[in-house]
Amino acid sequence: MENTFKQAAAFLEKRLEERPRGYDLFAKEMSATILRAFDENTRTAYVSGYAFPTELLWALKVVPFDFEIACNNLPAATSGNGSSIMLHSENEGYSRDICSFDRLIIGCMLQGMLPKGDLYITSSYYCHGKAKANEIVAASEGKESVLFDVPNEISPSSMQYVTAQLKDIAARLEAITGERLDPERLREAIRWSNRARAILLEINTLMKHKPCPWDGARACLLALGGAIFWGSPILHEINQMLLQEMQDRINSGKLFPESHRILWIPWVPVQTTNIFTTLRENRASVVMAEVADVWWSEIDENNPFEGLALKALENLHVGRAEKRVKAIVKLAEEYDVDGVIHFATPACYHENGSLRIISDALKERNIPLLNLEGDMTDERNYSPEQTLNKLNTFLEIIGS
Repeated sequence: MENTFKQAAAFLEKRLEERPRGYDLFAKEMSATILRAFDENTRTAYVSGYAFPTELLWALKVVPFDFEIACNNLPAATSGNGSSIMLHSENEGYSRDICSFDRLIIGCMLQGMLPKGDLYITSSYYCHGKAKANEIVAASEGKESVLFDVPNEISPSSMQYVTAQLKDIAARLEAITGERLDPERLREAIRWSNRARAILLEINTLMKHKPCPWDGARACLLALGGAIFWGSPILHEINQMLLQEMQDRINSGKLFPESHRILWIPWVPVQTTNIFTTLRENRASVVMAEVADVWWSEIDENNPFEGLALKALENLHVGRAEKRVKAIVKLAEEYDVDGVIHFATPACYHENGSLRIISDALKERNIPLLNLEGDMTDERNYSPEQTLNKLNTFLEIIGS
């Protein structure tokens, strides 16, 4: 893994010198951050950036290592050969019913590919498998896995509960770094987070333009993979570059022709598929992705722990599904989409359970939804032929 990301970082560094672009800067910084986790002189926390307020980590100079993102960006996973790694976990008794992400992570662990962590943080929302995989990796290093538990409602008691957990995790981070948390550094991290959020709002507004000046699938990948940078100035820089690129495309008129507008939920596959080439050939633009939306309030830098607690509680995958349904319908209407594609990963029971009420809410507004079954990284659970047939039928429906 370390060698893979060394090569990626070097390649992207050269590419950025030749032509600076926001998405390439994101990919380069992601590779560089993964590499820092292998440095024995750093302190590293295993964490899913999209499910934990990483502003706390940047304030304490702890390197965030998102093992989901790192493992899923390995060449085998992205090229459609993820099962070559998953077989290592399956041969040790981990069922194929387990999410391919988790089997990939455990497979990497069994081959000694992962860096050593100083603290292993996971969360109660999005999925349970992630938490269990984190426990397994932590146990292999003789470490404890800390669960960041976020309740299903926003209330004074839940705010107090989540705030207390964040303070406890901060104390654990202080113990591994040997340094006290500087309140001003935490406020600074939150300021950078709020600045990046403000630019992301501008980016998302520009994506309503017809034709769309960017790619919603990449916006999804940036939202998930780039989440480790909330609290770092680098995300502000990435977003600024992307915003300028989009404005330049609109001003120059150099935009991809668009016949259909698609909203994507919830996340895009990591492995190579025929999905996006098919959409492009039919001039169907993914104009927005659910996870790329700004669903949280500006964080109060004067009450940082409470502000970060609220950010976690406001997550659309926390609490009643109606909250998420309303957000999806709002996105579909604001971006004037012709249809919605739901990418259904087999093991995402928590997420797939909301599909019926999402579908019903969209049907009431005459917005077609395609449930596209596949897999994030296990090519054995993905059929290009079935995908093509479903996409062609869906495109005929929205075209009529």
